[in-house]
Amino acid sequence: MAEIEIVFLGTTAGIPTRERAHPAIHIAFRGEKEFCFLFDCGEGTQRQMLIANLNLMKIQYIFITHWHGDHFLGLPGLVDSMSFEGRTKPLKIFAPEVKKLKKILDFNGIERSFEVIMREVPVEENRIQDLVENEEFKIVSTPVKHGLPSVAYGLVEKEKFRIDKEKAKKLGLPVQGKIYAELKEKGEVVFEGKKITIEEVCMVTKGKKVVYSGDTKICQNLLNLARDADLLIQDCTYFDNGEFDDYEHASIKEIIDAADEIKAKKVILTHISRRYRDTERLKEKIRAYPNWQIAEDFMRVKI
Repeated sequence: MAEIEIVFLGTTAGIPTRERAHPAIHIAFRGEKEFCFLFDCGEGTQRQMLIANLNLMKIQYIFITHWHGDHFLGLPGLVDSMSFEGRTKPLKIFAPEVKKLKKILDFNGIERSFEVIMREVPVEENRIQDLVENEEFKIVSTPVKHGLPSVAYGLVEKEKFRIDKEKAKKLGLPVQGKIYAELKEKGEVVFEGKKITIEEVCMVTKGKKVVYSGDTKICQNLLNLARDADLLIQDCTYFDNGEFDDYEHASIKEIIDAADEIKAKKVILTHISRRYRDTERLKEKIRAYPNWQIAEDFMRVKI
């Protein structure tokens, strides 16, 4: 299976601090090929990438969760820098209300050396929708509950299938051929009048799943996407109970209440309000959850 590396470039909420920059997450998917993604692009993201020793020219896709300034104001500078460095490969940017993206990128009036391909992310239908897909993974989205159209994203690695030659032989199947492509696609085939399921002849390794909530209160769409994730990167703007319920961000209490339903293997809390400067005190609030962490700028996680 692939290695997935996550680098947190910015972990604060609306106003940056000396320790935390605006939201941006770099994810590298290293399978048969390497793919580099950027989820959100807050102010100063390209400088954070330089400090983290990440190559901005390797980014193939950018995914914006919503159009609050702390999540996108780094985009114009990042795209301009790519052009100044002579990029020629197209860059794909996905976002809700994508018509706003053209205005943002055209603000400087600079003629770019490469094509920016803009793709709309649906916010109307309450379901998980595929945005990008290849043989190894897909990127999906779902609308979430915030003060304006917003989405959560998921990076979902596909299952790997390996033929068990001994099982195939006992069933009279060939050890290779088109029958296995059909088996992978449909989950079963009929061979010489007998139905054979994929579990009878293949060893299946489940793919990994990384979910980024974006800004949102806990809602059913997020629960559906995040369920059984290997890693949930979760908005946790507030660590006080009840005081900020009208701000349409998740609080620590909401996240704890949803933990049993989500069943994520690992949770990293990010988008931390500047009112919380003592990270050690925040860690105390999640001490009962050994697989939970408080995000910090330049934190690296591999799964």
